[in-house]
Amino acid sequence: MLNDYKINNCKILKITPEGSDSKLLTLSAPYKGFSFEPGQYVMVSIPGFGEAAISLTSDFNAKKFIQLTIRKCGTLTSEIHNKKAGESLGIRGPYGRPFPIDLAKGKNILIVAGGIGIEPFRPIILDAIKNPKKYKKVYIFCGSRDESTMLYAKEYPAWKKVCDLSLTLDNPKTKKYTKGQVTALFDIKNIPADAIAFMCGPPVMYKFVMAKMLAKGFKPENIFLSLERHMDCAQGVCQHCAIGPYYVCKDGPVFSYAELMNFKSWLSPI
Repeated sequence: MLNDYKINNCKILKITPEGSDSKLLTLSAPYKGFSFEPGQYVMVSIPGFGEAAISLTSDFNAKKFIQLTIRKCGTLTSEIHNKKAGESLGIRGPYGRPFPIDLAKGKNILIVAGGIGIEPFRPIILDAIKNPKKYKKVYIFCGSRDESTMLYAKEYPAWKKVCDLSLTLDNPKTKKYTKGQVTALFDIKNIPADAIAFMCGPPVMYKFVMAKMLAKGFKPENIFLSLERHMDCAQGVCQHCAIGPYYVCKDGPVFSYAELMNFKSWLSPI
């Protein structure tokens, strides 16, 4: 039985810049037999600098390595950005409830992501590219601040071969992209109402996207959200991430809207 608190030292194999403030880190697998499902996360640490929950963004079929996309936004992430290939990070996990991709097999999928919310969906997209017949059709709505903050832009041509990718930017520098919030895409794109919807982004985005989805006829039980909360222990012990009767770290981070619709606190800022 694995020790849920054990920290594994993972060697950084490769570092790739992503946008103006993020890096894609490829690390050795934490241990033999490591596996995860899309939507799960690991706790990443550096002694003396702390620990934080980070989404797994690699192909979940890969066995020898994992990938994490980390935005520079604080003490720990700044120190991670100072790391070089050959150095190590502490990793424990994986933790949490993933997106129900088995439920989505053979069906239409709508992915809605705001900013770094695209990160937990990369494993699903990579899976769809490798297995184009697994899902009926994959629609992606992705919003970013501007061109400099877009993640995985170099992968978009490969994504477009199997996915219907739509992008919005708050402040685009060219007319190549739709200007505005990701909610604007619901007014110009037709998505089947029976699609399974997966969403990740800031809480304020959820409020307005949810209204659009319900108006389009999406059922609450077919809408799944990944919630961002401050998670220290990943075991539901510290209770920092409580929402109603749930702990985001272990009961989530993925929830159906049907589970959350009676609790308003999940829409509050982190």
